[in-house]
Amino acid sequence: MSDYIQAFYSDVANNTARYVAVLSIIGGVSMALLETLKDLFPVRQWFQRYYLNKWMNAGAAEAGLPAGAAMNAEKDLLRLAVDGDAGALYDLQIEQMCGQFTAAIQIVLEFPALHADLLKITASQARTADLALVIAGPSNPLTQDFLDARNRVTHQCQRAIDAFQITAGFRWKWIFKIASISLSVVLVWVAMAMRGKGLNAVSIIVSALLAGFLAPVAKDLLAVLDKARGK
Repeated sequence: MSDYIQAFYSDVANNTARYVAVLSIIGGVSMALLETLKDLFPVRQWFQRYYLNKWMNAGAAEAGLPAGAAMNAEKDLLRLAVDGDAGALYDLQIEQMCGQFTAAIQIVLEFPALHADLLKITASQARTADLALVIAGPSNPLTQDFLDARNRVTHQCQRAIDAFQITAGFRWKWIFKIASISLSVVLVWVAMAMRGKGLNAVSIIVSALLAGFLAPVAKDLLAVLDKARGK
């Protein structure tokens, strides 16, 4: 094994520029293939719907809601955010999707009794007494206790959606990175086989990792070029 490692790094040292260029190409090809798959298949829709369902089920459990509450809340969100069109919501970038979620929550807070499941799930970390006051609606005359409870529930909803956006965005990027590295392993293996060079696990793994980390750089460069061309 030590001979393989020494031979690999000696080869890299002697052909650094060419090695980096080849890895950049492999990383770019990996990212291009993944982007093509993402465009051909609703991969982002599948992931974001799965992740939102998981998040809502966790919120329903925290709020002590019965089975089926998360499904009702999702349907409610779809009606309020995109007139029931699931594809229109889940195909958005995570920032835009959460923007639609936030807009829907504004309506929920105006008419909480009509959207109790969605409100309780989104604000599952809020105080039970605050949620009860908000869902019961304002009294006449309006009390300070109600206003304070509504402010606290509103704040909790906003922070919950922010947390969902951060975690979902991180998971999506992490999955994309793992897929890029995995695809790079295959491409590196093919490239080394075509070169007629002996294959060994160390060179393949190191090269694949480097190509995988270079793939987002290639993606950013392509995005800059597309922007420069006005696409």
